[in-house]
Order: sequence, then structure tokens, then C-alpha cells
Amino acid sequence: MSVVYFSSLSNKKLNSPLNKIKKLFKKLSPEKYFGKNKLVAVKTHFGEFGNTAFIRPIYLRPIIEVLKDLKAKPYLTDTNTLYVGMRTNSVDHLHNAFLNGFNYSTLQVPVIIADGLRGENSVEVSIDGELLDKVKLAADIVHADGMVCVSHFKGHEVSGFGGAIKNLSMGCASREGKLEMHSVTRPKVHKDKCTACGYCKVACAADAIEIKGFAVITDKCTGCARCIAVCPEGAIGINWDETAENTSLKMAEYAYGVHRALRGNILYVTIATNISPACDCYPGNDKPVCEDIGFFASTDPVALDKACYDMVLKRVGGDPFKSIYDYIDPIVQLKHAEKLGLGSLDYELKEIK
Repeated sequence: MSVVYFSSLSNKKLNSPLNKIKKLFKKLSPEKYFGKNKLVAVKTHFGEFGNTAFIRPIYLRPIIEVLKDLKAKPYLTDTNTLYVGMRTNSVDHLHNAFLNGFNYSTLQVPVIIADGLRGENSVEVSIDGELLDKVKLAADIVHADGMVCVSHFKGHEVSGFGGAIKNLSMGCASREGKLEMHSVTRPKVHKDKCTACGYCKVACAADAIEIKGFAVITDKCTGCARCIAVCPEGAIGINWDETAENTSLKMAEYAYGVHRALRGNILYVTIATNISPACDCYPGNDKPVCEDIGFFASTDPVALDKACYDMVLKRVGGDPFKSIYDYIDPIVQLKHAEKLGLGSLDYELKEIK
């Protein structure tokens, strides 16, 4: 049974929520994981520009302060998106992060997009999964000495909810890895948008694109998805043709791959505020499905996600995610992660005042 620490947002004595986060994080004994001169990735989600539900940047400050007190060298990180938006490449992504408050002036740490300029900075990590035998992860996460995974708990249209497992998997995968989780086929070309400019053909590392009045992606395609990022017209997109269940299973296997790559040197903090019904990748957000709850921390991402999920159900008196995404079993990802050895569904909740 794993321990999950919890601190409510209720605060009659007006104690700073930042102090609560710091106290929670220290309960995980970060000194056992991170030491002097260790490069520590602080992985979070910067939020798509226009979205306002993402984690408030100031909530990261207490974690960063603890890491600096340990003489570690933290850096803030996220990865480029598979879809075309404000976080498709590192130039736009950094601009987006700074506009949303994730910058040096706010947190006094560098911001690094972990998978390179267009998501091509990828490392394969071998796993013994049921669906996958290897995963493709962002290099500047794999090469870190450890990580603090700071997640926003919310709804998600593919996995039911998104928490630590989603932040580990989709959040730490390279563009090629994201495509592998979402799709079973190569990207598709929207002929009406394609101008046959040839940028995708030049960028393709597998020589898998031909120009025949419009771009044609051939069977040589390896699924790196670089063409999606380089197309100036947004004419190449994703085939969202994987089942929700298989995507959830692949997410668990990718999360396990990150755990293996970093040799378990990962601590987890989850913020359960602004619990929106959908991912922070949208350039907007709906009203929360649940009242603000507070902060959670654990060394076990499976137990952590389960504790957050259970708390939402308890507060709402039902399952707000299942009522929106009735075709998804949100526990599938957690059961598979437990089966892989990533963590336990059984937990003890310890409230910290």
C-alpha cells in the first residue's frame, strides 16, 4: 500500500497554500532523490494559449525552492504537441509558456522544451509492455538526473481524466511517441489545404513523402510526425484512429518507460484546482466539474491518480468524468500501470495541515 499525502485548500488560519505545497513535497524526502548539481526536470503542462485552467505558475515555486536548497539544478520543462497550435515547436512553445507565466522572472529557473525544436529530439527506451516493446521519449527528460512531475488533475477526452500518468506519458513522449499512443496509422494529408510546397518532403527523415500535385505519405513512413510540425499550411494532421482503451494502455506503458529511464528518481505532486472537464491543450476551457480540492503528493503515480479520482467522486457525489465521457473507463490506465509495476491502486491518504 502506498502513501498519498494531501493538503486541503480549506484554510481558516490563512496559511499560505505555497507553504502547504512545500510541506507536502518535503514529506516525500526529496533529499533521498536529488542532490548537489543534479539536473532535475520539473515537468508540468504550460497550458495552450487562451486556456486558463492550467496550474498557476506560482504553485511551482515552493518545489523549486526545496530543490535549490538541496543544491540541485532544477529546470522547468514540457514537450511539443502532436497537434498544430501554439506549442507545436520550441520557438512558439517558449513564447506560449512565457505568456502564461512560466518564465525566469516568475520562477528563477531556465525553461527547456525537452524534445527539441520540432519534437525530433527523441530517445528510445526498451520496456516489456503488452502493446509496446519500446517507447520514444523526450531526450532532455531521459537525460535528466531525476524529475518532479507536477500535474494538473482534470478531465480528459481520451483517458477519462488526466493526472500523473498522463503527464508522464503524453507529457514526456517525443512527437513520434505521442503519435504512437494516439494513432495506428501514418499522418494524413488534407488535400484542400496542401499547396505542394515540398517542405514536408525535405523534412522527412524516411524519404516517405512524394509530391503529386499534393503531398502523399507512402508506406515508408516511420511515424515520426515531423511533417505535421513543418507544414506551413497545417495541411498534415493526425489520424485519431486508436481506440480510447488502447490509448490508455499505451499511456500506462509510456509512463512506465519514463519511470525506467529515470531509474525511479521521480517524485509526484498533483494540483486539484480548476478541475476542468477537458485537457489544458485546448485554447480555452469550460467551467470546473468539481470545486477546488487542494494538493496531493506521493512517490507512487498510480496511487496518486487514484486518490485524486476518489476525492473528486466523493466531493461531487458521482463521477463527473464518466458523465461526460461515457465511452471511457478511466481506471483502465491505472490498472495497467499497476500490472506493469509502476505503482499500486491501494493507498493510505494522510492529510497534512
